[in-house]
Amino acid sequence: MDRQDYIDAVESYLAALDAGRLEDVLSYFNADATFTIQTEFITCTGRDRGIRDMFQQFLGAYDNILHTDFEHIIDPSGQAISSRFRVELDNKAGGHETKLSVNQWYFAKGKFQRVYTWVGGDNVLT
Repeated sequence: MDRQDYIDAVESYLAALDAGRLEDVLSYFNADATFTIQTEFITCTGRDRGIRDMFQQFLGAYDNILHTDFEHIIDPSGQAISSRFRVELDNKAGGHETKLSVNQWYFAKGKFQRVYTWVGGDNVLT
């Protein structure tokens, strides 16, 4: 993968998340991937179990999700990308939240193997 491939993978994954396309979101992960919410010390294990459950809960809590204002640092030799972005969330109760997040993605075989996320404010993923 080249530098742009990492950016495209992350931004298209987040676009799928914004659109609520759970199966498309999960297609970016290897079956044995892990997703750690570092600010909560929670790790979800396995694409089809822990990661799926986390995203089902997240998508069920919000009517609108928008990831925007990306800043990327790419490490092709380490098969990794770190991204900072803003997330706009409209919850089911009619409230609006803005979050700042930093994620670190490690790839294996062209898919996410390990993801670490830091979310500013209250955790929205679990």
